Amino acid sequence: MMVVMNRRLRALLAVGGLVLAGCASSDDDTSSTIDVTILPSTSTTTTTSTSTTTSTTSTTTTTTPTTTTTTVAPSTTVADPATTELLLSGDGIGTAGFGADPDGVVAYIDSYLGPPSNDTGWIDPLTIGLCSGDELRQVSWGVLTLLFGDVSEVVEGRRHFFGYAYGEQDSIGSAPIGLQTTRGVMIGSRVIDVRAAYPAATINPEDDFTPPFFFVNDSLRGFLTGVADDATVTAILGGGDCGI
Repeated sequence: MMVVMNRRLRALLAVGGLVLAGCASSDDDTSSTIDVTILPSTSTTTTTSTSTTTSTTSTTTTTTPTTTTTTVAPSTTVADPATTELLLSGDGIGTAGFGADPDGVVAYIDSYLGPPSNDTGWIDPLTIGLCSGDELRQVSWGVLTLLFGDVSEVVEGRRHFFGYAYGEQDSIGSAPIGLQTTRGVMIGSRVIDVRAAYPAATINPEDDFTPPFFFVNDSLRGFLTGVADDATVTAILGGGDCGI
């Protein structure tokens, strides 16, 4: 500890000497010069640079071709159910076959064509034609006539459906319109159409009793305007006709 104190004392004496020496020098000089050193400024200048950006907007116009779509509305024409269901054949009309019960057949045709335009009721066959049996009934829907009796080549001893005639020579185009055979022959079909539908059919000229007619078999035949290829069908007959 004494050593430290001695060192501090010596240091103080040395500093004191320097001060005294400075003071002595100042008293001897008539003028003194004070040198002042200006240190560089340590202030910091901040420069703000403003950058201006010019944006150019480029507009591109795209032209899309216009497409026009034409929609064709579906046809609202519906085929008459009678023309597709009441097909004429050598076995009957539609699902009403020869030999069927008269009331059931009348109701069946009525469901497509409505009430009949004429109904003779049950009468003596000889009042209408040369039909067999004791009673006969004719029921008509315009130019479509159905025959019922109690005796025919189909059945004997009970009332039944045994024949039909569609079309009349003097009433071409009368209702019901559009009925046709199972092979597409209808009123107005040409002889050439009949031959195409029924290759085995015969085309017969008129005679003293009948007009020209086509003959497919005993249960299917019809009348014509002539025998040339462009002659047309005027009536279609199925089953028995009693010579009517």
